[in-house]
Amino acid sequence: MKNQVLVVGSVAFDSIENAHGRAERVLGGAASYSSISASYFARPSVVAVVGTDFTTNYRAPFKKRGVDISGLQVKDGKTFHWGGSYDKDMKNAVTKFTDLNVFQNFNPVLSDEQKNAKAVFLANIDPELQLSVLKQVKKPALVACDTMNYWITSKKAALLKVLKQTDLFFLNEAEARQLTGEYNLITAGKKILKLGAEHVIIKLGPNGSMLVSKLGIVQFPPYILEKVHDTTGAGDTFGGGATGYLASLRKWDTLSAIKRAMMIGNVMASFTIESFSVKRLAGIKAGEIEKRLKEYTSMLRF
Repeated sequence: MKNQVLVVGSVAFDSIENAHGRAERVLGGAASYSSISASYFARPSVVAVVGTDFTTNYRAPFKKRGVDISGLQVKDGKTFHWGGSYDKDMKNAVTKFTDLNVFQNFNPVLSDEQKNAKAVFLANIDPELQLSVLKQVKKPALVACDTMNYWITSKKAALLKVLKQTDLFFLNEAEARQLTGEYNLITAGKKILKLGAEHVIIKLGPNGSMLVSKLGIVQFPPYILEKVHDTTGAGDTFGGGATGYLASLRKWDTLSAIKRAMMIGNVMASFTIESFSVKRLAGIKAGEIEKRLKEYTSMLRF
């Protein structure tokens, strides 16, 4: 399938509380945000697991955006459910509960079509599962990977194996410091390059994102919004949007292409944070992305 992006990760329920209110059991999960974001640039195909409580309503945003969810396994039991709250500035989430449920025994199995995907986005899951996916895919032009502090602590050896097969590695600033033991993010990024990743993108939350690569070092600010409703899924949206855009290109591994992808990732994240769940992200109207990209480009120009 031309420009297909295979997305492997979590599809979940989120229960969120912040200064703007509460959202109970709304669609969440890294694979949800990243695949919907990627759908504006490529054709995502999701491999994930849900329980029998994952009703038709939860599938609607995927179908609306043309995301292939034929690889969504349905197992007896309940869907992965995460609950958290944010303080007023919404920089950091405090986890109230994590019920893995059927996700605890997730085993990603790819179809023949998915094995031939042009690009792979390994969302934040166990590195052992990421390795399993990499063994199944054939010759993707792009492998992008995300991770989190838990895996750096508990599965570092497996994560380092994943890194050696990764073209584009996403992680946040705390994770970059944890993985490398380096506080300076440029130094940390260079150390990750030596571990095997071709390009490292460090997500800086309200400060945007940074690229550390042999091609160059670049930092972009975020797309500035006056009203932020909820920051859940912003990083996943960023990674999915950037990967989807790169998958749409004939040649993705140039500095100009990756810089453009980072700009797109920042803009896509700006839509996600305007609502709880994927409501705003899945409902972007024609021309809105290009409009924000023009505003963003204008903001960066002196």
